[in-house]
Amino acid sequence: MTDTTGQDRAMELLGRFNDQITRIVDDTFGTQWAEIEEILAIIALVKDHAVSTRQVADVSGMNRRALSRMLSRLRENGLVVTRPSDGDGRVVEVVLTNRGEEQSEMFRTSISDLFHLSKDLAQEISAGTTPPQSSRIDELSTDPIDLLRRVCEAGASLVGFMPDAAMQGQLAARQRAALVQIATQVGVRPNDLSSSLGVSPAGAAYIVDQLCAKGYVRRLIDAVPADRRAVVLEATPEGVNAVGAVLDGIQQLRETFSALFAEVAAWAQPMADVVSPPIAGGDGVPNPH
Repeated sequence: MTDTTGQDRAMELLGRFNDQITRIVDDTFGTQWAEIEEILAIIALVKDHAVSTRQVADVSGMNRRALSRMLSRLRENGLVVTRPSDGDGRVVEVVLTNRGEEQSEMFRTSISDLFHLSKDLAQEISAGTTPPQSSRIDELSTDPIDLLRRVCEAGASLVGFMPDAAMQGQLAARQRAALVQIATQVGVRPNDLSSSLGVSPAGAAYIVDQLCAKGYVRRLIDAVPADRRAVVLEATPEGVNAVGAVLDGIQQLRETFSALFAEVAAWAQPMADVVSPPIAGGDGVPNPH
């Protein structure tokens, strides 16, 4: 993928899909802009109903402190309990409560509905990331949580392409989403982030403050001739490099994303009705125009 506009479009669509997943997780489990590691941990709980803290940490990549904070919130919301394992008292299990089971069923339904509603978006992502030889779908997922897990694992791999400096700076999910928007769009203002990220103006201002403090974004004043008081946001070279690394990640993982989003686009369709992703011409990413 060499066309910058096409790459930006693919990243925009992936970001939009991730935001929709995050909102479902937040609404169902009481998280606040859940990180992808938190989502993977919740998926493990939803699938297995009872799982050890070690297993949750292994599948999610969460460190002990972050996992402890997440479990505390889930316990406070009455969704899980923790207890010694029957098989090994040294092992701590996380178990869904009755309320947790009910929320898990709601989550499963909401994710399935999201896949249904995301057909067009998923088709565009799949076509836009299709390698020169189109991948074939041999088997469709029947479990929305399993498909979600694989999508999130690919997303976690994509985040991993960010430079070490960005990750050590602890760019949270909302900060990453804001940085991508600022780096790929012209004339972004703080209020634009408020609507796109679903946060209050004060929340958007805080996110911008954090990105500026970490050296990834700067505020420009007098950049709009018609409005001298307007503040426009611009990515610094460090911010541009961080987003560029994600674009490189999309390039390297394009076969994975193409196959995954072909599955999302074909969710709940009989195999006979499924058309393999088309072979993309040129750079492999559709021009949004």
